[in-house]
Amino acid sequence: MSGSRPSTVEEKRRAVLQLRLRRMREELGAGRSQDTQATVSPLVPLRPAGTRPPLFLVHAVGGSVAPYVGLAGLLGDDQPVYALEDPGLQGDAVQARGLPAIAAAYLAAVREVQPDGPLHLGGWSGGGAIALEMARQDDDVAVVLVIDTAFPAEPIYPDDDQLRTWFAADMAGMGAELGEAEWAKRFPVFAANVRAFLGHRPSPVDARVVLLCTEDSEPEYLDRWRALCDDVHVVPGNHYTMFQSPHIEALAEALRDRLSEVSVR
Repeated sequence: MSGSRPSTVEEKRRAVLQLRLRRMREELGAGRSQDTQATVSPLVPLRPAGTRPPLFLVHAVGGSVAPYVGLAGLLGDDQPVYALEDPGLQGDAVQARGLPAIAAAYLAAVREVQPDGPLHLGGWSGGGAIALEMARQDDDVAVVLVIDTAFPAEPIYPDDDQLRTWFAADMAGMGAELGEAEWAKRFPVFAANVRAFLGHRPSPVDARVVLLCTEDSEPEYLDRWRALCDDVHVVPGNHYTMFQSPHIEALAEALRDRLSEVSVR
């Protein structure tokens, strides 16, 4: 982010969330020994307390879990929430790997927190595809909450110029202004995740799959999901504003309702 002072309510909200996430990372890092820091865990405990089954939310293609910080606080005091952040943002080497390999690594981290019992998974944008693949690899998943994930009809293999254009648009959509150092750190993570996402074809899974899409979703996008999901729920806002007030409250309510439906089944 730029060094200018936040001037709008939304900018101030983002600054507070980023500060909260930074403190969470520092606390998590302080609890690791030097040996364990050689490989950064993708898990970020946003709200670890609670008696309900934990919800694990996978990062979008940008790799950061910052959008989930505010959301976690709206899901209820009794709902534990963990996020999965791309380790490349925390100093690990950025690797070119397929989406199934990413899902396998994240599934192993999730099962360290919850070794037994059905998982509750979710993810925004490309994170929804990773969560779905995690469910395909694990035979005990109760629900996958896919948040506005649009996958192409056929695999796409973008070049570096296309990826830079998409990255700039993605950062603008989230209101982020990156300096050269932040761009150099974040772009390789974005590029690797986009290539993994666009080269992957999702498969049906043995779990309840719920698509939470925005009001401006294209019919073709929804048609491709009909063979993969059990329910489609429309939430207000667009791909980015759905995580901003007042739309984030509606998104949180939809997630709470879907999780409650799973718990009574």
